[in-house]
Amino acid sequence: MTDAWNKLITYSEGERCRFFGETFEAKFDLVRGLKPIGPLSSKFWRRVSTVHVPKAKTAQPSGSPSRKQPTGYLTRAVGFR
Repeated sequence: MTDAWNKLITYSEGERCRFFGETFEAKFDLVRGLKPIGPLSSKFWRRVSTVHVPKAKTAQPSGSPSRKQPTGYLTRAVGFR
């Protein structure tokens, strides 16, 4: 897990931090207080993409097995008036 950005930490090359929900990596050794977002920040920080793992879906119990599940479409009997 990447820690949140801290202005009191000196970041070395390759270290990562989180800032406003995004992950950044230091391009080279940085002095403390240099924010990942701002003017000229692209020279010092590189935005790193993160992989989100989707949550596993849990099986939900269906109703009684004799009852037909609704399809979501309105239907009508052809021979009925």
